[in-house]
Amino acid sequence: MTQEYDTTGKDILNEQINEIARFVLNVPEVEVIADLDTEQQLVRAFRTDITKHIRCDTHEVVLHIELQLHDSTEKPMWARNAHYHGYLVGEYQIPVYSNVIYFHPDAGKNDPGYYEYSWKGYDYRISYKVIRLIKIEEQAILEAQVPGLLPFTPLMNRLRR
Repeated sequence: MTQEYDTTGKDILNEQINEIARFVLNVPEVEVIADLDTEQQLVRAFRTDITKHIRCDTHEVVLHIELQLHDSTEKPMWARNAHYHGYLVGEYQIPVYSNVIYFHPDAGKNDPGYYEYSWKGYDYRISYKVIRLIKIEEQAILEAQVPGLLPFTPLMNRLRR
């Protein structure tokens, strides 16, 4: 029975979409440009570089790390992260802590580390940490003895040399 109401409601609202859009958006003019196909059949699989379910202090989170040699070219990194966040939050329903590590000295200079928009009460923001290896002081990693980062110290800032 619920499915029948859902289907009927979709049919009625789709037929009157201009009026419905003006109502929900509270604007006088709306132009529907196109119907968007939202059937989500996975044709192309994607995989994030590193994604782990971890516990930090007392809360569980998804740790997400993307590794980038150069700037993202197919899609900007903020768009890729919006995609990853949407999937990860929907799938696991816990906070996502996302990071992008750039290897090349020139990579990531223009990555803002976030994507956001706000209009008439519609607010959206995702943030992620941008880590550029060239900005990390090599000596600090050597002193902290973070074994996983030791192979990458030649790509880091060598202030003391």
